Amino acid sequence: MKRLDNPFGLLAFLHWYHDWNKFQFSEDVLKKAVDQLDELGMPIVRMDILWADVHRGVGKFDFSRYDKIIALLEKKGIHLLGLLQYNKMEDTSDPRAWSRPPTSFDEFAGYVDATVNRYKNWVKHWEIWNEPNHPEYWAEPRDGLKKYVDLLRHARTAAKQADPSCVVLNGGLTDPLEEDLNNFYVNGGKDLADILSIHTFVDPLAKDREERFETKLRQAEKMMDQHGDSKKKIWITEMGCPGVPDFEKHQKWFAGECVNEDQQAEWLEKLYDIIKKHPRIEKLFWAFYCDTDDNFSDATDYMGLVRKDLSPKASFVRLQRLIKTFPS
Repeated sequence: MKRLDNPFGLLAFLHWYHDWNKFQFSEDVLKKAVDQLDELGMPIVRMDILWADVHRGVGKFDFSRYDKIIALLEKKGIHLLGLLQYNKMEDTSDPRAWSRPPTSFDEFAGYVDATVNRYKNWVKHWEIWNEPNHPEYWAEPRDGLKKYVDLLRHARTAAKQADPSCVVLNGGLTDPLEEDLNNFYVNGGKDLADILSIHTFVDPLAKDREERFETKLRQAEKMMDQHGDSKKKIWITEMGCPGVPDFEKHQKWFAGECVNEDQQAEWLEKLYDIIKKHPRIEKLFWAFYCDTDDNFSDATDYMGLVRKDLSPKASFVRLQRLIKTFPS
C-alpha cells in the first residue's frame, strides 16, 4: 500500500472505454497503464465512477468494469479518489443530459451509497461532482451553488452511512474561485466537505504565472478564514498544462498558448515547489496522466504525462524523480 502523506496525485481517465473517447483504455492498455502508474510511484489517482456507466434502473447497478480497474489499482497499492458524478443520461435526445443535475437527489444518493458500499474496503476518498460552478459540467443557470450544496448534502449523508470512515470532498471549484468559494460557504457547504477541493489552472507562459497561482491559493485560504474553516486541508484536484510535441502544430488551450513538453515538465516541478509554502495544501493532482485522442480538439489533448501510446514525456520523468526523492 502506497503512503498518502505526500503531495502527489494524478487525474487518470482509466474508466474511458466508450465510443466518445475511442475506447482509450481497453483491458490490455488498462493493465499497462496501471503498471506504469506503479512504476511512476503514484500513490493516488482521481478517477470517475460514472453514474451513467453503472446505472441499470432505479436501485440497480453493474460495477463490473470498475471492479476490474479498482482491483488492478489495489494490487499495486494505488489509492483512489473516486469522483461520483454526472447524470445517468436516460434522456439521449438531450446532448447536455450528462451534465444536468439529477432530478432526484435521493436517487443520486442511492448511487453514492451503492458505490461507496461496494468499494469501502479500499477506496476512502470521494469527491462529489466536478466543477459544479462551471457551465460545461453543471448545465443549469448559476444560482450561487445553492442546488449543488443541496446535492452534496444528500451525497455526503449517503456516503457516511455506507462508510463512516470515508472522506468526502466537494466537487473541485474553479474560477471565479473566490466568489464561488464564498457562495459555497454561505449556502452551508462548510460541514459537508472534509477536505476542500479546488482547481487552479493558470498559463505557465505568463510572466506572472507564479503570482497568479499563489493568488488562487490565497483566495481559498481567505475564504476559509472568513468562514471559520481554517483547520481544513485543501486538495488541488486538478492542475496542469499541455505538453505538446515540437513536431505537432501549435494550438491554444483554455488557459493560454501552446506549451511544449519541456516547459510542461518545468512547470510541474515549479508547482510542487510553490505549494510547500502553503501548509494547508495537502495534495496537488496533476491533470492528466495520459494524452487524449482529440477529445478536446485543442492543446488540452496533450496534458498527459505520457503520450497516447503511453511513452513517457519529460514531465513523467520529472514527477517520478520528485516522488522518489520526497522525504519518507
